[in-house]
Amino acid sequence: MSHWSALRLLRLREFDRAVKRLQDALGDVRDLQLQIAWLKGRDAVLLRRRAPLLGKVERALQSALQEWHAQTLPRLLDAAAQPAKLSDRRTRKMLRKRLRRFEERLEAALSHPSPAALHRVRISVKQLRYLFELTRSDFPKPAKPLLAEFPPLQYALGELHDLDGRLHLLRRSSDLFREQMEDRARLARIVHAGLKHWEDLRIAPRARRMLR
Repeated sequence: MSHWSALRLLRLREFDRAVKRLQDALGDVRDLQLQIAWLKGRDAVLLRRRAPLLGKVERALQSALQEWHAQTLPRLLDAAAQPAKLSDRRTRKMLRKRLRRFEERLEAALSHPSPAALHRVRISVKQLRYLFELTRSDFPKPAKPLLAEFPPLQYALGELHDLDGRLHLLRRSSDLFREQMEDRARLARIVHAGLKHWEDLRIAPRARRMLR
């Protein structure tokens, strides 16, 4: 579940910093673990360089977890005891705003598919997917098939993001780099097809109209 979606719907934005700190720490550990697992048996030199960093990010995660259990979680449980009532109007407004931002990022990524632009689309897709799942009972039935459109696009964008992060590790003159660039080109075509699907069918604008 996206912490952003839940905290804003429940009007608990004061927990943003603490929840984001834990989320970022978990993400750093996950990303480094993926890199290390991929490098095993492929590049011993890079593996030796990356492996010591795992202890550093794990210590950051441990610190974030300590804060979470000691401070954030008790306060969240107290807040959950008297949850804010979800407003249908507020929910729809938030969904429309996020759909509009997704459209802008989609257009930018299609015109200039840089790693940064595609990463911004990925963030929007994650936010929208979890927000729709959180509020699925609050929007019109014709909009519900949208939920099936999110996972494949999110998965492809996530795979591309992980590959882009890996490319930064590799020596540009290496066979591994060339191999990964070929993989990226194939994956980029899949992502482009998914983005074009959303654009051609005008999925986001149609969803915004349903949510008025």
